[in-house]
Amino acid sequence: MRLILVLLAMVAASMPVRAEVLDTLAAVVNHKAISCFEVAKSLQQAQNQMRQSGMSRMPDPDLLYRRVLDKKIVKILQLQEAEKLDLKVSDEELQQAIANIEERNHLLPGQLEKALMVQGIDFEEYKKNLRDQLLISKLINIAVRSKIQISEEAMREYYRRYLASTQPVREVHLAQIFFALPPDPTPEQVASARRKAKLAWERLQRGEDFEHLARLLSESPDASKGGDLGWFYAGAINPRFDQVTRLPVGSYSQPIRTPGGYAIMKVVDERWHQPETKGKSYDEIHARHILLKLPEDASPEEEQRIRQEAMELAEALQNADDEEFATRARERSQGPSAARGGDLGWFKRGQMVPAFEKVAFALKEGETSKPVRTPFGYHIIRVVERRHVDPNSFEANKERIEQMLLNAEIQEQIPRWIASLKAKATIETFKCPAETLVSVTSSRPQDRPEPDILVAIERWRKAWEGQDIEAYLSAYGSHFKPELRYGSRKQWEAAKRRIIGHKKFIRVRLSDFQVIHRDENRVEIRFHQQYESDTYRDERQKTLILEREGDEWKIVREFS
Repeated sequence: MRLILVLLAMVAASMPVRAEVLDTLAAVVNHKAISCFEVAKSLQQAQNQMRQSGMSRMPDPDLLYRRVLDKKIVKILQLQEAEKLDLKVSDEELQQAIANIEERNHLLPGQLEKALMVQGIDFEEYKKNLRDQLLISKLINIAVRSKIQISEEAMREYYRRYLASTQPVREVHLAQIFFALPPDPTPEQVASARRKAKLAWERLQRGEDFEHLARLLSESPDASKGGDLGWFYAGAINPRFDQVTRLPVGSYSQPIRTPGGYAIMKVVDERWHQPETKGKSYDEIHARHILLKLPEDASPEEEQRIRQEAMELAEALQNADDEEFATRARERSQGPSAARGGDLGWFKRGQMVPAFEKVAFALKEGETSKPVRTPFGYHIIRVVERRHVDPNSFEANKERIEQMLLNAEIQEQIPRWIASLKAKATIETFKCPAETLVSVTSSRPQDRPEPDILVAIERWRKAWEGQDIEAYLSAYGSHFKPELRYGSRKQWEAAKRRIIGHKKFIRVRLSDFQVIHRDENRVEIRFHQQYESDTYRDERQKTLILEREGDEWKIVREFS
């Protein structure tokens, strides 16, 4: 989940909403009101996201209105259900989720709030939405996930058909348009869902875009993603969809009846996998650690202080049992695993940085290390268990197989569960004033928000770090002027291909953004850049000049 995408999902719309719709009701859900003002804001947000994703054709306003309103109704029902079960998200869980987002997006602790502020997003509102997401995830685990059991027989059959076989295995990227049914539906409800599915299929037959229709019509939570279900092996989805996994790329099925409703499935893409040659058996260890972070600009005195602190803590834990070590990790560790008692799970050689790995694999079960210095800081490592793994065995693959089959079943059960919440609820819907929809869903060019400049910067950073040279070069505009030492753009591109392509890894962190608008088509962005590769580390202030080319922002000058 890239940071920009996470933020776009929560950013408030920038276009003004008419004040007079504040007291007009759009719906009442079990005595909980949804105002037209709230729906109008979400409509703006949805349109902005569609434009950001490159969608040129805006959906029918009435259909989009119903989709947005339904999403709000479902969220209220889920939060009400969580309240009935007395589910809560603690402040510690929320802070851990924020820390995880910062780590995934290469931000230092506390930088997420600054990144949100740059984009004009209120941090308190962001945290509220994130807390709701975490609460709904807890609810789904209890209401849906916990009731699904994957049998040993099903897992072994999957292993026999798809992992033990010597034949190439096809994996397909699927999307769906789904029409939900409540539990024990009446014949009229079944007929209604079947009719809606047939009409959607007929629209596809007439050439309408699948993703577009999924966003407008689908009654599954993945509708906002164009019905995207992700990648599946044939055996990792319900057998009723086996026929779908054999369709050519770009094809879609006729409506398929499931226990939860009717689905139209599309094969978006495919990839073939040769049977994995996993090689010889290997050792794995299950470890915990306590990390005392070392600031990159730490003075020798500060590093000595942190090292001494780590040595004293390690000495105190030499005879500690696993429970005591986990408790101290929760109290003292500064790493993302702190909330889990420092638990890193199982890992093999090559998955950790060399200094950490060398010490960890030299420890015996129940043994605790002295402080270990890595680029992250000082670690104290405890080995909980060791095991020898045959990577080709059913046992080595069992957990992965179970997760794939479980995810497939969850995808089928969630729409049915949501339908059951609606069936038990009292829901009244009303028509918002027409002028509200017109003001919100106008697609005139002058109403369109400016393209998000930080999205362009994030794509550039991501391409650089991912060593995707073509995507990296495409971030630079046709008017880009390289430094004089390169002579020409052609020579500059050749140098970049050589430098970026020959690195074993690259990490890039950007922070402290300052955006200066020179005019409507030209901006200057200043920021702090931290660069690290296998051969070089650098930290500097950087300035980029970007110009608008069509609907995108491109780099035209680069200064350090």
